[in-house]
Amino acid sequence: MNKKILLASFIFPERLEWFLSYLENKFSIPRETVFVYKNHDDESKLVVTFKFVLKDGKRVNFKSLFPSAILIHKKGNAIYTINALNKLIESLQGDNIGNIDYKSIIIDWEQYQNKLILTNNGELVIFDIEKVF
Repeated sequence: MNKKILLASFIFPERLEWFLSYLENKFSIPRETVFVYKNHDDESKLVVTFKFVLKDGKRVNFKSLFPSAILIHKKGNAIYTINALNKLIESLQGDNIGNIDYKSIIIDWEQYQNKLILTNNGELVIFDIEKVF
C-alpha cells in the first residue's frame, strides 16, 4: 500500500526551476502538485512543498534525496512540523506545562494561516509565508 508524505524543502530562488525539473523527472511529481511559498522573514530561500509517495510502505531516506527537506503537516494554509506543534502547545499552556495532554489541546488554526511553524535549536519559530504558486 502506498503512503504519501508531505515534505517541505528550502530552495534558493535561482535553483527553483532545477528543483521542479528534478521532482518531475526523477520522481514523477508534476509541477502542478508542487506549491511554492515566499518566506517574508527569510527571503533568501523559497519554501517548496510536495507530496512524496512511499511505494508499498518501503522505507526511503528522503534526506539523501532532498537534503534540505523536512516532514511537514498542514491545516489550511498553516504549515508545521510535529515538534513545532508540540512547542506551540507548550507556549499556549504558559505556566501549566506539567502533564500536558497534547491531543486534547484545541488550536485556533485561523491565527496561524499563512504561517510556517518550525523549531530552531529547540525554540518555536513562526514565519509569515505567502503562496507564490
